[in-house]
This record gives sequence, C-alpha cells and structure tokens, in this order.
Amino acid sequence: MVITNAYITMKNYGQEAVERGIHDIIKYDGSVMTDSGGYQVLEYGKVDVTPEAMAAFESGIGSDIAIPLDKPTGFGMPEKKAKSYVDHTLKICRQTLGAAQRKGQIWAGPIQGGEHEKLVKNSAKSLVKMGYEFLALGSPVEFMESYEYVKLAEMIISARRSIPDSSPMHLFGAGHPLTIALAVALGCDTFDSASYMLYAKQGRYITEDRTRKITDMEYFSCPCEVCSKNTPAEIVSMEKFDKVEKIALHNLYSIKAEVDRTKEAIVDGRLWEHLMKKMHSHPKLYEARGTVAAAQDIIAPSTPQFKQGATFLYEPIDQYRPEVLAYHDTVRRFKTKRKILCISADSTRKPAYLTPEQEELEKSFDDPNKVQFCRYSRHLGLIPLEISDLYPASHYVETYDADPTFTYLEFAKTWEKFFLNNSFDLVYYSDDKFLTHYIRRLPKGVRKRRL
Repeated sequence: MVITNAYITMKNYGQEAVERGIHDIIKYDGSVMTDSGGYQVLEYGKVDVTPEAMAAFESGIGSDIAIPLDKPTGFGMPEKKAKSYVDHTLKICRQTLGAAQRKGQIWAGPIQGGEHEKLVKNSAKSLVKMGYEFLALGSPVEFMESYEYVKLAEMIISARRSIPDSSPMHLFGAGHPLTIALAVALGCDTFDSASYMLYAKQGRYITEDRTRKITDMEYFSCPCEVCSKNTPAEIVSMEKFDKVEKIALHNLYSIKAEVDRTKEAIVDGRLWEHLMKKMHSHPKLYEARGTVAAAQDIIAPSTPQFKQGATFLYEPIDQYRPEVLAYHDTVRRFKTKRKILCISADSTRKPAYLTPEQEELEKSFDDPNKVQFCRYSRHLGLIPLEISDLYPASHYVETYDADPTFTYLEFAKTWEKFFLNNSFDLVYYSDDKFLTHYIRRLPKGVRKRRL
C-alpha cells in the first residue's frame, strides 16, 4: 500500500483530481490511503479547508482508505486543551462517517489524546461505537523525536486495548527501523512515514538501529543496490538531486528490510527476541522493556506456545516472555501427593528424565517413586520432572547469572505457589547460591537437606 496526502493533492490538482482519481494521479494501481491534512494542522495550526469539504474530496478521488480531517494533539499539550482537540476530532469523525459518499472506501478513525491515557481510551472507544472498523493512532512523531519511547509504548497499548482485536490499527508517522518491531509487538498492523525522503534531503542515512550523516561515513555495510554500487564519498560528491535520490532509495530498502525481519520473527515465533535485541539499540528505547512486559494481554495471544527452535533467555526481562509465563502458570497449578521434594539445577540435556544425571540422582534415594524431582531455571522457575518435556522447558538456552535472586520475581511467585499447593516434609536441594536464597524462604516445619 501507499499513503499520500489528500490536502496537498487538493492544492495541486483541485477538481482535476476528482476527475482523474488518486490512482491515476500517483500512477499506482494498488491500495491507496490518503491523509486528510491532519499533519499540516499539527505543523501549521490550521488548513484552509473544512472537514466536510475534505471528506467529500477524499470520496471523490477514490481513496481506498480515507481519513477525516482530524486535529492532532501531538506531544506535550496540556490535558484540557488536548481534550478539546479530541472532542473536535470525534465531532468531525461522526459527521464524516454519516455524510461521506462512500464508494467502497474504508474510513479510518483517527485516535488522538497524546500522552493522556484517558483521552486516548475515550477517543478509541468512541470511534469504535461510531462504526469505524479501521483505526489510526495519531501524534507519535513528536514522541519519537523526543525519544519518549515509554510514553509511545503506553499510548499504543492504551489504544490497542480500547478497540476490538479484529480492528486493524495504523500508526501515523512511524517508519524508522528502530521502532517498527515495538509498534508491531504492541498491536499496530500498518504504519507510514516520509522519513526515508525527509532524512535523505538532510543527508541522513537510515540503518537498522540509528540514523547517520552520510558525510561521517567511510563504508556501507548494507547490500542494497545503492550501497553495493557506491561508496559514501561517491554519493556525497553527486549533484543534490542524485544524492537525495540515492539516499532515499537506500532508506526505503533499510525500512523494508526491518519490516521483513519483523515479519520473519513472527513466522519463527521469535518476535520477543527480535524486539529485545532492538531495544538495546538506544537507552531510551531500552527503558520501555518493562512497559512491553506488562502488555501480556496484547502480546501473548499471538505468540505460539510451541516452536521448533530453542528459546533464548538472556536477562531477567526474558522471564516475561509469553511462553515462559505460560510455563509458570502450568507449574503454579502442579500438584503432587509426594512428601519428599528434590530440587537441583537443570540438566544440560533435556528433558531431564532422559539424562544420565537424573538416573544417578535417583540412586541417592531408597525409593525414587516417593520423591518429587524438580529441576529449576532462573527464568522458567521450578520444572517438575513430569512436565520437563513441555516447551520451553524441554528446549531453552539460558545465560548464567552469578546472584540475580532479587530480579527474578516470577520465580519467587512460582516458588511460593508451588509450596502452597503441595505439602512436603523434606526438601533435598543442590548447593548453589541462587537456590539457597529460596530454600531459606521455605515454609516453617519443612526439613532441609543438601544433596
């Protein structure tokens, strides 16, 4: 799909645009989305066209997805003023959907409210009630320009939670590789940006995790047709038009590559991993990890619970991977009548019940059938032997942490629930610093023995 600006089209073509149609004007026979001029309102304060006239124009030029002339709230606007903007946008959206001559178009309802969560929720819910089945979240550009990635994530989450799962959600002005995985993981289905060209005009070269001035570059690592045939110095020496064209084309390749990486991560069931790697690209983006982890209601339903490859667990935040949390939930419901518990570090080979280590461990007991054997992982928590082949307990790779006991909150919750659900008289445990920390927190009356 492509997006173009109906307001600018109106200014340049007028009635000719209605006669020819937007597809002919831009020479594109695929789906065309048109912005109504809301960005110009955000930039300049107003535009010289009424919302009613703009809606009629978008219908007249045959936009496949059209947007009412909204009033964006941007970032940093006081809540009272932002509310007036939201109310104005909702009024216009109600009029537009009722009066527009629909010619097969989808009308996208623009969600506004900025960093004010209540306004975002009210905006989104009101648009759904009006009958908008396609929603578009506005005003992210200023969040990104200010590196307010936590607030950006919170805004997306508030909007997504307020609309049906079946309704696609567009994110205006979000086209940098740095934020694409974040937007997708939190429920954005489409997004747009003119960054590829705006940056090119400034001599800025988009990479997968940042933007660089091409004058500061010695080498290209990108294999696209621009970078494989030119050096930075050669592009810098070109005439302005050619230089801008080359950088813009590369920037498009860079953005497209990130979209494809994200889509492939979804196919592989590794969107979480891809997003966490991406979040290490910038300290302010890294700060949003906790916000993402708290959005399990959005992320978990679309995350496959099983996959062929191993789950990689790097740091404490990975305890909130949807597959890991699902395993914690299973263990928290686990019950046994056995009165003896044996806990040890997880085996190198998995599942544990097939390993020589487990065979040797069972020899330590007169009657292994009376013992509940558990392995443990810092991320996955306790792993009862009977369900040690359940994904991801059967297939994960975990980094070693010396003493991270205070950071693994899900382990602590599972530990507490496991002992509430079961009554053990005696616990055997492997002697390591991490496990010893939790052994000290066993219920009173439970005897303890080191293996």
